[in-house]
Amino acid sequence: FIGLRTNIRTFRTTHPPLFGIQDPPSNELFTTTDLLGRWKISKRFQLIGVVPYVVNVQSTNERRLNINGIGDVTVLGNYVFVENTDSLSRHWKQAGTFGIGIKAPSGRYDNTNVNNRNMLPGTGTIDFVASLNYSIQKGSWGYLTESSFNYKTANKYDYQFGHALGTSHVAFYRWVLNENLRILPQLGFNFSHNFRDRIKGKVTDDSYNGGTLLNGQATLAVLYKNWAFSANYFVPAYQYLGNGYVKQLTSFRFGINYFITKK
Repeated sequence: FIGLRTNIRTFRTTHPPLFGIQDPPSNELFTTTDLLGRWKISKRFQLIGVVPYVVNVQSTNERRLNINGIGDVTVLGNYVFVENTDSLSRHWKQAGTFGIGIKAPSGRYDNTNVNNRNMLPGTGTIDFVASLNYSIQKGSWGYLTESSFNYKTANKYDYQFGHALGTSHVAFYRWVLNENLRILPQLGFNFSHNFRDRIKGKVTDDSYNGGTLLNGQATLAVLYKNWAFSANYFVPAYQYLGNGYVKQLTSFRFGINYFITKK
């Protein structure tokens, strides 16, 4: 398939006083649109590529900062360890992949004075990615889990973004209207944890990185012929981000994929 996926997240940051001066709170908008594709090399192996375009905005009553550009490209190889969803004789249908990949420093990153380095499109690092996806279905009901871990290295400025762990778990219902149209509502949660950033191997004094986030997740997926549309909405159930100075407000994700039929 080939597709587009857009993630939109908004945050509010309360800045601690610096030298007795209280900076005003800031609002952050992080938007990433991914061009992604998957190529089925064989029955057991897949190749996935993701090219992101980043648009980030930070605003206060006094100023507005806009940063955009191509982000860091990721290439991932998947091994399909189970796949029997097309079998008519199976009561329990399963699909599962394990992947490892690499993220290249293709996005812009410099030793900037921007307080929040996450505003920049790139990281300047070569990182390593591992993922695990698994689904099981009986009748119209099913369960889907997706997990990933990003191991991040230091860039040429000796700045190392914190490693990132994420996992989601949803229950879904497969509603078949006809041979061309299927609707899959999903409900569950996702959890993410980002470790603290480091400079020259030491944890930074910057209070605005790292943290834990637990979201409730509602998803609606629509499959029509070779097209797949999805919309996700995330509601914070628990969060402790940036030592409590950062709060997630809203988070959305939209996607569209076109599945190319093998001739």
